Amino acid sequence: MSLEINSYKKLIFWQKSKEVSRQIIQLTRKLPSERIVWIITDQVLRSSFSVGACIAEGYGKYLGKEYPRFLQMALGSARETEYWLELLEETYSQFSDQIKKILLLNEETIKMLIATLKTLRKNRG
Repeated sequence: MSLEINSYKKLIFWQKSKEVSRQIIQLTRKLPSERIVWIITDQVLRSSFSVGACIAEGYGKYLGKEYPRFLQMALGSARETEYWLELLEETYSQFSDQIKKILLLNEETIKMLIATLKTLRKNRG
């Protein structure tokens, strides 16, 4: 990542994480209103929101040593999001196509976070 990027909003992996959250919001509006579904959707929403929030918060600390830690937290939240989405896909197969699209976008975010962390480790020693 270059210092030329003057806002976290220009980071492609932040944009993708936001799109994941937006698509999850749309998905959860279609799911049944059972108690267990509410619990799972609460978890998947929280974890997906955490990805973008950690990226944004960490970007504010870009020059400090804390930035990679925030990206690692974002990565962990993206993996958690993956878990909850897979559970929803297995439980509510009628939404499988929509969930698969979200999972693919989430996986793109994960790959970009991993690549950025590797670059930061290499550049910061």
